[in-house]
Amino acid sequence: MKTSLRLALAVLALPCAAQAAEPIKIATDATYPPFEYIDAAGKLAGFEVDLANALCKEMNTPCEVVNQPWDGLIPGLSVKKFDAIMASMNITEERKKAVDFSKVYYFMQNRFVAKKGASSKIDAAAMKSKAIAVQTGTPQERFVTREFGKSATIKRYVNAQDPMLELASGRVDYTFGNTVQLQKGFLETQKGQGFEFVGPVFDGRRDKVLGEGVAVALRKNDGELKARFDKAIDAVKQKGIFQQLLQKHGLKGLLEG
Repeated sequence: MKTSLRLALAVLALPCAAQAAEPIKIATDATYPPFEYIDAAGKLAGFEVDLANALCKEMNTPCEVVNQPWDGLIPGLSVKKFDAIMASMNITEERKKAVDFSKVYYFMQNRFVAKKGASSKIDAAAMKSKAIAVQTGTPQERFVTREFGKSATIKRYVNAQDPMLELASGRVDYTFGNTVQLQKGFLETQKGQGFEFVGPVFDGRRDKVLGEGVAVALRKNDGELKARFDKAIDAVKQKGIFQQLLQKHGLKGLLEG
C-alpha cells in the first residue's frame, strides 16, 4: 500500500518538475542587423536570434533570448544575469580572460572596398600614398594600421558609417571592414553604386588580430553548458539548418561557418 502511494506521488510530481525547468537565457545586443535587431513588431529578430533558438531546440531545452546593451553583456554574464551571449562576439585574447567560448560557428570576414575598376592588388606597394578609411577601435583598424600604416594614410572614424561615406565622397581610396556590413550598409545602397570588393578575404584563420571566430560566450568553467552548445552547433550544421538560416537572412557567401 505504501509502495503504491509512493509511486502515485512520484507520477504526479513529474509534470511539476518539467514545468519547473529553467530555460537557457541567452543575451544579445539587438543593434546589429541582420544578425540581431528589433523588428517592426517590436520583437527580437535576426540570424543569431534564429540560431539561438535552433541550438536550444537541438539541446531540447527552452530558450529565452534577451536584449542587452553591448557594454553590459560580459558583466551581466559574470553575475549570472543570463547564461550565454550570442551577439557576433569575436574570440579575442582579451575576451578569453573574462569568459569561455563555445566552438566557432562563423568567421567574420573582412574585405577592402574601392571604386569599380581599381586594382585588386592589396599589398604595401599598391597602397603607397593611398588613403584608407576605417572605424577606430576595431580589429579592422588594428589590421590596416599594422599592415599599411607606413605606406598609406589611415583615416579613423568613430561612427561605423563614416568610412563608407568618405569613400563615396572620394575623400579616400579604400575602406576596410566586415563584408556583411559593407555589403548591406553600402554596396547594396544608392551611395555604394560604382564600388566593389577588391582583394582577398581576411579573417581570423589567416590573421588572429581579426579575431579567432564568432562563438557563444559562456561563464568561466561552465564546461557542461559549453559541451552542450558545441554538440548543438555541430548538429545544426550537419542537418543543414545553419545554411538555411544564412540563406534566410541574406548572409550566404558573406559568412564562413
